[in-house]
Amino acid sequence: MTLVELMVAMTVGLFLTLGMTAVIVQSLRQQSISTSINTRDQAVVTALSQLDNYVRSAGSGFSNGWKLGFFCCQLRAANADKSLLPATLTAPFSSVTSLAAPVMAPLVIEAGVGANGSDVLFVMGGNGAFSNVPRYVSKVSGDTLSFENVIGLKSKDLLIVAAEEKRDCYLSQIDSVSSSAAENSITLGGPYFLSSQDGAESVASIAAATPAFIAPLGGVSAAYPTMSLLGVGSGDVLFRYDLLNLKSQTPQPITDGVSHLLALYGVDTDADGKVDSWVSPAASGWTASEVMASALKIRQILAVRLAVVARSHGVNQANVSPGKITVFNSLGNDFKRELSLSSEQRSQRYRVMEIVIPLRNNLQIES
Repeated sequence: MTLVELMVAMTVGLFLTLGMTAVIVQSLRQQSISTSINTRDQAVVTALSQLDNYVRSAGSGFSNGWKLGFFCCQLRAANADKSLLPATLTAPFSSVTSLAAPVMAPLVIEAGVGANGSDVLFVMGGNGAFSNVPRYVSKVSGDTLSFENVIGLKSKDLLIVAAEEKRDCYLSQIDSVSSSAAENSITLGGPYFLSSQDGAESVASIAAATPAFIAPLGGVSAAYPTMSLLGVGSGDVLFRYDLLNLKSQTPQPITDGVSHLLALYGVDTDADGKVDSWVSPAASGWTASEVMASALKIRQILAVRLAVVARSHGVNQANVSPGKITVFNSLGNDFKRELSLSSEQRSQRYRVMEIVIPLRNNLQIES
């Protein structure tokens, strides 16, 4: 082979190598993009699945007693003398105001107090397997409450003590259960027992009111009840904070890659057991503080419509996303919300998914 032929062969080989390298680089980039998109889609599915799990069962154990003093009573709770409710909240819920002192309700939304202007949800419910119907308190003697029966109640269970016409209600705990021919009763005690709190009536005073009721919620070692805040924090992470500190004392991540969580109430305006209209939690009359002040409004909420916006990670590409993302577009201009993206945010790929979750326990309340 002559020198000229060798140079020609080397030149051809170099071009072939460059071509193959370009193909490999593009293939690897496309693989990274596909992986990033798949991770994003998994994040939004995980978020919706977890949100559905918490919201759908909200109200278990007490919604059917909404007229008995449970709905919109001011919750009081402590654990080992540490006040839990009202709560002192930290990031990512440090901007939450109304829901720091929640009332008893299956679901309340505080608008715009999460990261990126997201909404924050308060959900509450007893464990579906262990919660029960509210029970009438027939007699009170100190910390001992008597009932017609104590079937299903056991030591260490959590419950709510409430009464009609009383503003406050207490999360409490059963220390012991007594069942005999003469009397069926429970004695309150344990770490979650709170006899009184500043600025509120004592639990004994509420239990002694006529009529007073308890709502069993679940246990502390299993069959946990739910009393949680759900919202987006910094770094585009969806968090849950257990207000009762049953399993954790700090907000816990559910999934990352969630940039926005937005919500609407599905409201029954004519007491026919159906959602008649969608209402923004920022609308006049339906802010968190206004909903928490009205048992009827809490009763009217039969569903929630959630929009979850998820974004990809890793592969940046300038202006790959539009400058604005629209959610609730199918509901018309009255509910449509446009989310503006910065130039940096536009370098990632976004996906919006919406879901309607019924509050099945409110749906089962007789009109």
